[in-house]
Amino acid sequence: MRGRLGEYARYKPVFVEAIREHVCRHCIDFGNDGTCQTIDPLGCAIFRHLPKLIHIAGTLHETKIEPYIETVRKDICRKCRALNPDGSCWLRSRVDCGLDRYLILVFEALEEAWDVIRTKQKTLSSANQTD
Repeated sequence: MRGRLGEYARYKPVFVEAIREHVCRHCIDFGNDGTCQTIDPLGCAIFRHLPKLIHIAGTLHETKIEPYIETVRKDICRKCRALNPDGSCWLRSRVDCGLDRYLILVFEALEEAWDVIRTKQKTLSSANQTD
């Protein structure tokens, strides 16, 4: 089950809530009015790439963050419009990329969301077996 992009649509509210609770509330771009005020012209990179991030969280099972960083850079960053021809990123170099800035929190939040989903599925499965 973990890692399938199809699960994103079904459980999107769980993932979004986990990101908002564990990442947005710590984000320097999160305004007092409850809105994201990132300078990224395309909006928050975390939410823009959430399905891919969920997939990465569901397929990598590492204890260190480096493999997650490498995968995000390879699968997401290299396709980003903020990437310069030399491979540098103008958002990342200014510490204005929310995805890069909060990557550890993002993966912690997604792991927690997967735990919530697994618990719900076990509860439903147990209820169905007793019927």
